[in-house]
Amino acid sequence: MKLLVTLLTGIAWPVAVIWIAYLFKGELRLLLHRMSQLKYKDVEAKFEIGLAEAEAEAKVIAIEKSAPSVLPRPEIASKLVLLRRIADVSPRAAIMEAWVLIEDAAGKSGFVQGAAMPRVNPHLFVDELVRLGKLPYRSDALLVQMRRLRNQAAHLPDFSLNQDEADRYLQLAARMSELILNAE
Repeated sequence: MKLLVTLLTGIAWPVAVIWIAYLFKGELRLLLHRMSQLKYKDVEAKFEIGLAEAEAEAKVIAIEKSAPSVLPRPEIASKLVLLRRIADVSPRAAIMEAWVLIEDAAGKSGFVQGAAMPRVNPHLFVDELVRLGKLPYRSDALLVQMRRLRNQAAHLPDFSLNQDEADRYLQLAARMSELILNAE
């Protein structure tokens, strides 16, 4: 009898934790999706769901038959090399500069708002290009996802990126810049 009580005491807490996790699995899933990094002692789990979603959007755009052919431009390629060098020092800074690459592409395409203080809104520009049929249908969703990732890098104090994640974002930014510039 004493052995049975000891056994039940030993497995009671793990069973209770698993049961509570099962009850709140939906809430836990939402919480995990919002986290950029989870760290406990020596265990570290990174959640790159947003980056994976953006890459999935880019693949859909590339597969579409109506997608314009994206020819690599030398100025984009040289900026990508520079951004990768920045990412060696600060992946967060490289993400911010990659967004400037997208804004520059929209500005070069002639989409500038404001007279006294000109500014570029790539989101409005890409929406318009999608509406006119000059960009593939899911280009706006890719840009929205990339902006979310950029905002996480800019505003979350505990957000950290590794070299691979930064490089994947830089490639997406270069691809989006090429799409915008080739849509003219």
